[in-house]
Amino acid sequence: MKDAFKILVATVLVAALYMLPGFESLGARTKWLSGAGIFIALCFTLKSIPLGVHLIVGWALVIETLRQVCHDVPMKEIMLGESYLIFYFHFPSAITCLAMFLMAGGISFWQLKTNDLKWDQSAAACIELAVIACSITLLTGMTWAQAAWGRPWIWSDPRLLTVAIMWFTYMAYLMFRMAIDDPVKRARFSSVLGILFAINVPLVWYAIRLFGEESHPMELTMEGTQKEIMTYTRWYGAGAFFILYMALWRLRASSMRADAKCDQLEDAFMRQKI
Repeated sequence: MKDAFKILVATVLVAALYMLPGFESLGARTKWLSGAGIFIALCFTLKSIPLGVHLIVGWALVIETLRQVCHDVPMKEIMLGESYLIFYFHFPSAITCLAMFLMAGGISFWQLKTNDLKWDQSAAACIELAVIACSITLLTGMTWAQAAWGRPWIWSDPRLLTVAIMWFTYMAYLMFRMAIDDPVKRARFSSVLGILFAINVPLVWYAIRLFGEESHPMELTMEGTQKEIMTYTRWYGAGAFFILYMALWRLRASSMRADAKCDQLEDAFMRQKI
């Protein structure tokens, strides 16, 4: 608990950077490093608290996000009108799936280095939850697109296309795992795929900048304090969704480890003809 407290203090100190006068004038690299520090500290902190508490905190933060969307944010955006409100669920789901796909790539690398099957189970659980978040991203994005553009999908849009490719690649990852029975072989090949597929994440993030904007907006159009409220709410929602998904990831990973132990016991009984 002392280590968790130290990490939590570090998180607060790094987060305080965002409240310092003049922080907005700092370069993008400084902001990204500060964000990465918060992300890493948050991950370690969440792993140190009881799973039940983690789940309660996650759901409470998501409910608070709903309250903010209902009561705090502007009900209309200048260009998109009321349809933009789904953005407050679309954006957090997108950020969560990208973060978890990156995490899965890092965990897969560590599995290859250590050959410990528990990391394979952690990576698989992480990707399962990330695929759910990615599916929500696609569904909310299509709903928003139908209301804003009159059609749910535009194949020439670089962001939509790269997210769809990412979804299909990770679905292939999950199906590939189901096709291999040997846990050691499955872990090795899955780890390689987990690392390779993580390349999709920066491609999705920079798709509009790299390939040009088709119809996917770079930013929503707000004025004055409304923009500040919108920015705060969307990133609060992203943090809330991520914390909840981290709790679900811990739950799913522990379930997969329990299943693996049951399979080992079953194999041992079969060998002993019990």
